Amino acid sequence: MTNIFFASDHHFYHKRIREFSPKTRRGESVEEMNELLIQAHNSIVKQNDLVYFLGDFSFGNAEQTKRIAMRLNGQKHLILGNHDDIIRRTKEIQELFVTVQDYKDTSIEKIKISMFHFPIAEFNQQHRGAYHFHGHTHGSYSHAGRGFDVGIDNRPDDLMQPWAWEDLKRIVDKKPILSHH
Repeated sequence: MTNIFFASDHHFYHKRIREFSPKTRRGESVEEMNELLIQAHNSIVKQNDLVYFLGDFSFGNAEQTKRIAMRLNGQKHLILGNHDDIIRRTKEIQELFVTVQDYKDTSIEKIKISMFHFPIAEFNQQHRGAYHFHGHTHGSYSHAGRGFDVGIDNRPDDLMQPWAWEDLKRIVDKKPILSHH
């Protein structure tokens, strides 16, 4: 059985992210944080699982970013974030992902999902119960409707793990469907 996961804002190799998100980032150094992020990911994501990364994947150079991506389990899809310039410029890293794009619409269990690194006020099919998953806000933004920050800093614990589809569905289904415009 294939499971589906969503995550954002790993900020691999970001030296100051532990200052900005002290409640959710573990590790005494950026290298230790990177290792803990990889362990947290691989502890729940298996090789055949689908994983959607919604941006700000790595602050490392091309070689560092490539090594990280190669170690992470799953069939990886990347929605680019504002800090993913090295990935935008490096085809060799892009090839480690099944898809790399700025925005993605998909359906899971007949639920439409719009994915973008940034939160969107209005998204495709929102008035029909669609979901919008994003990152960027590190848990500091809450949607009025069925949008949700899938960033690892938005988890209610400090596990630094991706969000499982089943958990997100339980959370987002409780949110109201907003009217059109």
